[in-house]
Amino acid sequence: MKGTRRNQVVKGNRKMLVPTVFVLFVLIRAMDRIFLYRVQKSMQNYTGIVMSLYWPPMVQLMCFFVSLGYVARMRYIDGDKSFNMMWFSPFSARASEQGPVPQCWIAQFALWDQLNAIVSAPPGPFIPLVLQTPLNNLNVLFTALIAFFYLKTRYRMVHYAGISLILCSCLVGVVVELQGPAPILCSGLKQAKEAMSQSSVAALVPESVRAKVTEASDDCVIGLPPYKNSQGELVHVDFGILLFMYALFIVAIIPSAFSNCYKQKKLKQVNLDVMWSFFWAGMWQVIWGFLMFPLNWIPWPEPGGKNEQSPSKLGEDLADSWTCLMGTNPKPEVTTCDAEPAWVWFGCYLLFNVFFNLFFLWLIKRLSGTWAAIGSILCGNLCGIFSQYEIFAGKSARKLTMEQWLALVLSSIAMWVYNIEEETDIDGNSVYAEKPKGDHRYDEHGPMGLDPESDYDSEDALS
Repeated sequence: MKGTRRNQVVKGNRKMLVPTVFVLFVLIRAMDRIFLYRVQKSMQNYTGIVMSLYWPPMVQLMCFFVSLGYVARMRYIDGDKSFNMMWFSPFSARASEQGPVPQCWIAQFALWDQLNAIVSAPPGPFIPLVLQTPLNNLNVLFTALIAFFYLKTRYRMVHYAGISLILCSCLVGVVVELQGPAPILCSGLKQAKEAMSQSSVAALVPESVRAKVTEASDDCVIGLPPYKNSQGELVHVDFGILLFMYALFIVAIIPSAFSNCYKQKKLKQVNLDVMWSFFWAGMWQVIWGFLMFPLNWIPWPEPGGKNEQSPSKLGEDLADSWTCLMGTNPKPEVTTCDAEPAWVWFGCYLLFNVFFNLFFLWLIKRLSGTWAAIGSILCGNLCGIFSQYEIFAGKSARKLTMEQWLALVLSSIAMWVYNIEEETDIDGNSVYAEKPKGDHRYDEHGPMGLDPESDYDSEDALS
């Protein structure tokens, strides 16, 4: 009787594991993006350095301590004496149920993530969080397309309906910003601002009223939303530069989508250990960060000019970026660093980011890359809500419009619709769950010695 009750408890705990991890994933990811946005706003001149040289080694240090705690728990609490410091070896026998795995697999985990991070760094400060949310939802479309051809995933009508709702939410959130207010309203505010600037009128109008009219006039922009710096001040940016930044942000989503699918394949194929792959992907991300650092020397367009970083200024740029991280403007033309101590928010970002990446890998393995991308929508929704308040987003916080609230509602409904049925492979078998001996539908000739269609059995799936 006791054994039966214990089995029921274990099954109940396992059943609740996915929703528990998912709730934590949503909350942590939302705060992760908020803190990163604050860092990018303060360090807008050094975002490439932050994402290439600061982020990978610092987040990996946190990853090491989390992994060390995992090994200690398995050894001393669960009593598995096979867990020791050899677990950290790149050739660890605990890497998967089939033993050591090729490091080139894990290197690719990090390659696509680092490419996404470094390409999205330049446009990040220019795009408000309320618009980053619907744009990031395109990750679902790209992931689904890649999974269809690369993983042979097959979708049902409810999945297509869910993805369509996501695209609709993206359009709703973006179009309202492109339309802007009525031209007559902006024209009237501009004239009122000019009239109040005259000394004869200014003396008759309270200063608080003049400030509100000035702020309303500056915010009244037709087209892409105006760029606000870390002090909350509007900075004029040419339309062409803003358009380029939006396009670059969308392009940066594609490597992330492929990463989702590649991780799904390798995590499931040999029942890859999530914690071990999480640790070594971080190690490779440090390497890729250094190797991709020269991308920071591309003359990206910036407000008032272009990116001035170059190999000849490497030492100066590194010193200036550290000064900026500490909350001091390194030179007169850089005015955003002293708005707030970026190192505080960067530390918060690292803490949340390490657990977000761990939970994200777990969800991909347990479910799928497309499902994890769909789940990230709620992260973006929560992030958009948090971005309204200065306590989270700083002085660049912006209130959501009614249309943007509607976009968040649509994308949340999309997730509900998408989950009515499970994703399947080309033979109609569910792609969810993991198999103790590995998922042989993903087998291929290679270093692991796996043969296509070796012994795949859909009945092996864990419920």
